[in-house]
Amino acid sequence: MPQVSTMPDISRRTRNLIVLLLMAAHLAIVLPQAYLLNIWVDEASTLYATQNGFWIAFQNAATEQKQAPLYFWIMSLWRSIDGSIFFARLFSVLCSLAAVRLFAGLAGRFVPPFAAVLLTAFFALHPYLIWASLEIRVYALVILLSIVLLRLFFIAFWDADPSDSARKPRYPKIWLLFAVIIALYTNYYLGFLIVGLFASLLATRRWRASRDFALLMVPASIAFFPLLFDLVKEFQSKSSGFQEERSLLEGLRGVWNHILTFVLPTEIFPAGEQSVMSSVRVWFVRLGIVLVTVLAIWKRKQITSQTITIGIITITIGIFLLVAYFLIGRFFIEIRHASVLFVPLLLLTASLLADVTPKLGWNKIRVVTAAGGLIVLVFFSYSIVTLYPNMTKRGDWARVGKFIEQHESPGQPIVLFEAFDALALPYHYRGVSPILPDENYFDFGLQAPMGTAKSLARQNDFVISKIPPDATQIWLVVNDQCISTEACRPLENFVESNYTIELEKEFHLSKVYLLKRKDQ
Repeated sequence: MPQVSTMPDISRRTRNLIVLLLMAAHLAIVLPQAYLLNIWVDEASTLYATQNGFWIAFQNAATEQKQAPLYFWIMSLWRSIDGSIFFARLFSVLCSLAAVRLFAGLAGRFVPPFAAVLLTAFFALHPYLIWASLEIRVYALVILLSIVLLRLFFIAFWDADPSDSARKPRYPKIWLLFAVIIALYTNYYLGFLIVGLFASLLATRRWRASRDFALLMVPASIAFFPLLFDLVKEFQSKSSGFQEERSLLEGLRGVWNHILTFVLPTEIFPAGEQSVMSSVRVWFVRLGIVLVTVLAIWKRKQITSQTITIGIITITIGIFLLVAYFLIGRFFIEIRHASVLFVPLLLLTASLLADVTPKLGWNKIRVVTAAGGLIVLVFFSYSIVTLYPNMTKRGDWARVGKFIEQHESPGQPIVLFEAFDALALPYHYRGVSPILPDENYFDFGLQAPMGTAKSLARQNDFVISKIPPDATQIWLVVNDQCISTEACRPLENFVESNYTIELEKEFHLSKVYLLKRKDQ
């Protein structure tokens, strides 16, 4: 690890205090939002899968959610204490807080103490981690487990960090084995990181360590075997049916956009044309890449083996995300699926900068830190503000539910498109009308290119079949697929032929109509 002699030293006690303050700052940002924000459909899916206790979650997690099951098992137990939305989110908040605490120690392996504190601040206040804290999904746990895996890997297969010796666990390889098994049962994409660990040992010619790691993975593979058949079924489900065209350029662009967001975030979930801030961000990052590349070539002998190792791990994850794109499509390498890349990429960026940047005096360090901190503050603030427009998640189900309650009358069923969205509304609607569909939430995929009139043909037919023919008036709630694309054209044609619009209102990525039958 490169040492910068002019960089100010920070005692362990001071570092621990700063980390606690950063955890408190993260908590101050996310707790009010965890309480106030509505759920969106993915979160509703988690609540639906875990609402009937551990045994039902144990049976259905892999089949309904088509994901590794451990998170859903944990959440079913967690929610047995308190079934509220806030308490469900609290699990992710706690995972993120633990991630900040462990990240601080991991960062100290790659950069000097002062830089490690700055890197921990960057991680703790990063909009992506804030987003993960506010999701009733697995992403915050994935980030935590990626840190645990990396920390145990470096302890078990590298010389221990002297500053970390007092906290080093005994039998780190055994702990790493347990962490690998837990990781594979939590999220299959964590397997990309595990392969990256092995690839880094091979690439750095640590043959004995490579052998030991391979042997360690034998019991992990045996432990994972019960999930293998579920994994095959999930792959077949995600890769069957209509498949959009794929190209290497499109896949690389997707991974590149994730890298941009992790290194310098703007909109976590961009919509529409590129914003001014995103354009500025792209040029900042491009300039940084050119500068660091030149420095890396110039000072290539100063690049440490740890930087090379974390680089190989990061590149391996990126390659596997690209492979996933070709195997199962772009919907499964969106930024939420790339959470396994988040920590390695931050560590690689910081470690490479520490290796190749020249030594500076304290006065210059203060200027660089202040300038960099100001840039990060601007981009972080923008990203956090744009993360939840009007303090709502997609669908805006709390306001949708309240709007229908204020204007409804008995005998007006509520029909939703897509069917999956019918999972979310019941958590915010307290009215008297039935919500439809009431089944087959997970059964629909693409039949044609996304956004075209035939793309969701089966689902259109299904939703139309659920509209009660004897209802004089109905509420129809549609998502952004219907607002901005032709995906709902069959449903729209049916509505235009049989109903008139009595009332309509648009919300964040959803729209509500009160419809009246024309023959009444």
